[in-house]
Amino acid sequence: MQNNIEVIEATADLLTALQSLDYRFTVTQELEAVFDRPVRDGLYNVAPREKNYFNNPQQFSGLLNNRDGALYIALAAGQPAGYLAVSRNWNGLALVDDLAVDAAFRRSGCGCALLQRAISWAQGQQLAGVTLETQNTNVAACLLYEKMGFELGGIDRQLYRALHAHPAETALYWYLWFSRTRY
Repeated sequence: MQNNIEVIEATADLLTALQSLDYRFTVTQELEAVFDRPVRDGLYNVAPREKNYFNNPQQFSGLLNNRDGALYIALAAGQPAGYLAVSRNWNGLALVDDLAVDAAFRRSGCGCALLQRAISWAQGQQLAGVTLETQNTNVAACLLYEKMGFELGGIDRQLYRALHAHPAETALYWYLWFSRTRY
């Protein structure tokens, strides 16, 4: 537990409570997606704009009591503050399907605690590591992943192209390997 943060397995009732949280954020910087350099070295300022992923934790209800995945909720002082969905991916890695923290609880340790629980789940499943995807506009997430030992392993400049009127976001694929052995 960090800073009065507790991570528990989700229940149907808690999923309902997560629906009312605010997952929006303001984009003020973006990350130039280049390998082999720290995230902070690739940041540049952009005109502020609101980003909303329209997170729907209910879409992961199939992970409740599922041996091939898990759904966790972060509680801050007993109050739902965010969630993480993780599942067994086809390639022997755990896939973080979604991670979202309410705006009021960001920088409180919720994201870190949720990710640590996903890492523990993946290790318990004897998987090779953890992978996830975010965008170059989600700088706070990129900084968190880097801090937790994830490395940028791939980029896709086309994935979001059809969804945006402004220049498309870049998808960033992050990996945390439990062993340096690569097959």
